[in-house]
Amino acid sequence: MCESSAFIMGKNNELIKIMDYIVNINPDGDKVYLTDLFGNQKIIDGAIKEMRLIDHKIILEENK
Repeated sequence: MCESSAFIMGKNNELIKIMDYIVNINPDGDKVYLTDLFGNQKIIDGAIKEMRLIDHKIILEENK
C-alpha cells in the first residue's frame, strides 16, 4: 500500500510518529487535518514542514 505516516518534529530533530495510513491531508490556516484509511481524523496545530514522498513520510512542525 502507498499510504503515508505523519510525524512531528521533536526536540533534537527526532521524528515522533503520530498517525499511520494517511490518505488525506488538508492544511487550513495554522492547522493541518489528517485523515487515515479508516476515516479517523487528527487535527494538528502546526504546519507541514516536509513531505518525503519516496519514504511515505509527512513531517509536521507544531506551532509554538
